[in-house]
Amino acid sequence: MHAIAAILIVVGFLAGLVGDWMILVRAYRYGTAWFVGCLLLPVAGWVFACFAMPRPALPLTLSVGGTLLAVSGWLVIHMGA
Repeated sequence: MHAIAAILIVVGFLAGLVGDWMILVRAYRYGTAWFVGCLLLPVAGWVFACFAMPRPALPLTLSVGGTLLAVSGWLVIHMGA
């Protein structure tokens, strides 16, 4: 079970990293204030993707989905399932 959880954590981390990178690139193109906000505040990237970014589906899905996968893998390991 720990091997599956480790795979979930790694895949989730990589998917979240790719999604966050895509959001950061688009935030930089949109404006410096959004870029700095996305770098310094963890949820600002998701807020930017929801309200200010055109076509946010893929980066937002990767970022949120990756985070949920990594958290679920962590829960499997630490809850003793």
